[in-house]
Amino acid sequence: MWTYLAFLAVIYVVYILKNYVRILRFIFTLDGPKTVPILGNANFMFDGNLLQKMTNEVQNYGRIFRIWLTLLPYVVLIEPEDIQVVLSSMKHTQKIFFYKLLDNFLGKGLLTQNVDQWKIHRRILQPIFHRHVLEKFVEIFGNCADRLVDKLLEKDGKDINITVFINNSVYDILTETILGTPTNQEKNNDEDDPFRKGQVMMQYRAARPWLLIDWIYRLTAAGKSEEQQQRDLFNFCFKKMKEKREFLKKNGSLIVDDSTIRKKSLLEYMIEISEKNPQFTERDIIEECCTFMLAGQDSVGTATAITLFLLTNNPKWQERCVTELHEIFNDDTRSPTMQDLKKMTCLDMCIKESLRLYPSVPLFARTLGEDVKLGKYIIPAGCGVFIAPYSTHRLSHHFPDPHDFKPERFSSENSEGRHPYAYIPFSAGPRNCIGYKFATLEIKSIVSAILRKCRLEPTLGKEKVIAKFRLTVRAQGGLWVKLRARDKQY
Repeated sequence: MWTYLAFLAVIYVVYILKNYVRILRFIFTLDGPKTVPILGNANFMFDGNLLQKMTNEVQNYGRIFRIWLTLLPYVVLIEPEDIQVVLSSMKHTQKIFFYKLLDNFLGKGLLTQNVDQWKIHRRILQPIFHRHVLEKFVEIFGNCADRLVDKLLEKDGKDINITVFINNSVYDILTETILGTPTNQEKNNDEDDPFRKGQVMMQYRAARPWLLIDWIYRLTAAGKSEEQQQRDLFNFCFKKMKEKREFLKKNGSLIVDDSTIRKKSLLEYMIEISEKNPQFTERDIIEECCTFMLAGQDSVGTATAITLFLLTNNPKWQERCVTELHEIFNDDTRSPTMQDLKKMTCLDMCIKESLRLYPSVPLFARTLGEDVKLGKYIIPAGCGVFIAPYSTHRLSHHFPDPHDFKPERFSSENSEGRHPYAYIPFSAGPRNCIGYKFATLEIKSIVSAILRKCRLEPTLGKEKVIAKFRLTVRAQGGLWVKLRARDKQY
């Protein structure tokens, strides 16, 4: 028996090595950024240097090039036509190895799950991001945005780092819509709240190859700290889930009619889903809660703050948005409805242009499920493929003057004929971001609320975004604006 098991083990190792050798043979035919011994490009991957270099020198490498993360080779795709082949296919929905490094932080939610589990969860959760459900959250978006504006008006005439205020407001929205806990901005720094603590250790481990081995990492102080962070997150979400389950039982059946007027949180929807679908367990609810809360903070917060900053430093477009808001609301001070948000076409173009320039997730990756032919190349099955929206969005043959803020690119007439995969801030294809509509409505609600009551002016010497790349784009040194109350509010 032991001989038989050893024989199977040898066959498995040979198969893995054979596939790895095949990938290596292909990788060595490609050009790419310079590497350093052992680390490859990992040392520069997450500090932004590599991404900036890729964007500036992509023409030197060709449309398909390679990078190394330690001893693991990857292909980088930049052109929309090539990206479409991968992202549009269900055969290439597996995430690469490095996403497993997020498990201790996020848990195994939609972002990091293996394909089989992801298919089940995506099918089960997709209906709660339908338009008729999102419409019930618009009032919450508006109320939180109004509270944010009140805070900002206290700083009338002062230079402020808008990022701090936006991040607090986004967190309020997530707490209320996902966990169902009404918030007050006075309490958003609660020391007992684990979602305001911790940090992603992916880049730390990627730059230290020995820490990619889980049992070694778990012995380190960083590993123990991250495991404690996960326990705190899970315990917090379990407590919230238990409270909601008891609330639903006291108010009748767990299965509530969708036509009910009472606003339900995403947590409540997931509890009801678990009642109908036994394969969606309490652990699944907790892990999806963690994913939605953590993935939605930095990405939406940064996108919103950068949109406001770019409008601050492009006053012509700021005033166009204000004119549009005046046409929609006139002298009515109500919060926007779903219909109002749909009418904000000028603001929509500005948000899209901001996400083009600074996509919240500048880089993501897939593992090929089968050989892929792209032009003269055949990329082997099992090869990891990186896709860099930050670089793709700055291809001059798709976006002339790619580094300039030009929202008119996204008018209906100018968008016509553009390749559908030239603009992918929320990924694309079957494994795109499930919450992209939620995020867009959230950003529109916050930005429109601020523009209706505030005029944004540049801060001298701080008129440019200095992008810092981690898992998400951030603005180094913050995003500073001078805020003034508008003479007339819309």
